[in-house]
Amino acid sequence: MVAVVTALRSVLPAAAGSLGAALLAVTLAGCATETGVVLGGGQTAAQLAEERTRCLPFVQAHTETTTDLAEGACLIAKGYRAPLPLAHGPARIGYLYASARGAAPAMVGDFQACQVEAFSTPMPVIRDQKSSGIFSNLFATLFPRGLFGKALTPDQWALRSFAACLTRRGYTVADVTPAW
Repeated sequence: MVAVVTALRSVLPAAAGSLGAALLAVTLAGCATETGVVLGGGQTAAQLAEERTRCLPFVQAHTETTTDLAEGACLIAKGYRAPLPLAHGPARIGYLYASARGAAPAMVGDFQACQVEAFSTPMPVIRDQKSSGIFSNLFATLFPRGLFGKALTPDQWALRSFAACLTRRGYTVADVTPAW
């Protein structure tokens, strides 16, 4: 950290002293190392880096899925809390956290099957019904999707379907977070 601060001071002489350089260094270091993996139970960042290198052969062996999903399954099987991303091509839709359930190869199969199911699950159809009466017509005109809810986007529906599939398969799903 001190080396980064001194390097930044030499490059950025206009920075407001050591506080500005230290703040910039902490910000850059935080962005560079953020993976979304939650450490727990006395785990350290060094142990996480070592486990990620141990997961590399597993990730390389599972070419049928994304690297994020395979690495997430490997780390979850080793006791870490890793995010499981849902993406459609290069566009990330969101991510969630799931509990460990079995070995990593079985989990990566479940995760991949649930991703396929999430994208193939049809969105619900909102029926347009003619209602009778002055107040019901006015209410239906003012609030076409209901008073308290609004229609989900296809991305929101896919993320919700991904979480529901994992829950049906016995995983405990938490922190479902859209990417937007």
